[in-house]
Amino acid sequence: MIRTYTKRDVPFIVNSHYELYHQEFQFDETFKAFIQNKVEGFLARANPRESIWIVEIDGQNKGSIAVNEINRETAQLGLFLMDPTLRGKGFGQKLIQTAIQFSIDRHYQSIILFTNQELVSARTLYQKNGFECVKSWVDVKSNKELVEEKWELNLISEPVHK
Repeated sequence: MIRTYTKRDVPFIVNSHYELYHQEFQFDETFKAFIQNKVEGFLARANPRESIWIVEIDGQNKGSIAVNEINRETAQLGLFLMDPTLRGKGFGQKLIQTAIQFSIDRHYQSIILFTNQELVSARTLYQKNGFECVKSWVDVKSNKELVEEKWELNLISEPVHK
């Protein structure tokens, strides 16, 4: 099931991100601090136009996604994670759709996200859901050189011209 987070989910969000990214992509401890700061900022803002969702299976947390407000028109997708044992089972797609619908319901005009080229599965899901890569650059994060990317999804329908 997908549910809204509670404060007791914070250790899961922080630790699961660090452990998975460390194991699969060799990210260092600075990534854990980055995730901790993101979650603490989310909690401190307590903004009703933001949320975090958790995938819970048999009482165990297995995934997450968040929407943060950049400004009144733009939301940011983040904290997207899926336990490797559940990949390919549709939960990542459901998480992304939950975040998109939440953003539509809050009248955001677009959603942005930042990722890197190593995250092939996530990038495939973003593209499947209409996100487009609008910018890329090389940066050093977590003691690694990464090709960072900014992706965007326009939520406003184009007007029909007759």
